Amino acid sequence: MPKITSIFIVKRISVNKILVPTDFSEHSKYALENAAFIAQKTRAELVVLHIVKNENSVDKESIDVKFQELKSLTYLKFVKVDFVIEYGTNISKLINKVAQHKQVDLIVMGSNGANNTEEIILGSTTENVIRKTEVSVLTVKREIITFELDHVLFPSDFSKESYSIFEEIKAFAKIFGAKIHLLRVNKKDSLADKTTPKMDAFIEHFKLDEEGVQYEKAISTNPSAEFGILNYSVDNQIDVIAIGTHGKGLLKKIIQVSTSQSLVRDAFKPVLTVRFK
Repeated sequence: MPKITSIFIVKRISVNKILVPTDFSEHSKYALENAAFIAQKTRAELVVLHIVKNENSVDKESIDVKFQELKSLTYLKFVKVDFVIEYGTNISKLINKVAQHKQVDLIVMGSNGANNTEEIILGSTTENVIRKTEVSVLTVKREIITFELDHVLFPSDFSKESYSIFEEIKAFAKIFGAKIHLLRVNKKDSLADKTTPKMDAFIEHFKLDEEGVQYEKAISTNPSAEFGILNYSVDNQIDVIAIGTHGKGLLKKIIQVSTSQSLVRDAFKPVLTVRFK
């Protein structure tokens, strides 16, 4: 089984605060572990958010106990953590509110990809946050198997719009010394000749060769962009899939909304969504 790790997009090359919503479920703990891994690498502060639907029925002592249990976790030992409680039923709105108030650079969320209405951190909630927030969102499905990051997959159509987010991806890859896989999924083999020049221009623009950035070009033919991305990620032991999003609107060309949401739900790899500028 390919190793599971995490990645994020660095805004302005540095990350100072990472928001981790938690309902104390296993999936949200996976997110917390991934966020702690990132925080240790970047010296960022974690903001751990728990949302209570009904303020009148809340047992604050039990929440404090759970916060203390999280604080005692080994992977939080050397990380600064700020625990926050919010009240309300609009989960994604509250997450975005705290993200803005705390001025976080990244949101890390657990997602089980299922429609379990009894949990706060849901696939649907994650998708709502992705659509509405200006902050990059990393969704996590599994616990960390290894604390290394070697391969970042950037599926793109390499249009001008994709240029607006790649500098951040490149900066992050340099931090970990990771290889960036530049992937274009075409529906027909005949489109490959048109794709190669665009990829070469992209590589030249970002000076990947000059700066010694590790990268690999890949063109895949698959009628489904989602399956093309997932298949490539498995075959090449990708640690994270990073994709661009317009938020409420459509994702650019290759990555349609349905594909983005499917990746968040179906990929066992961490999926990072970054807002196009």
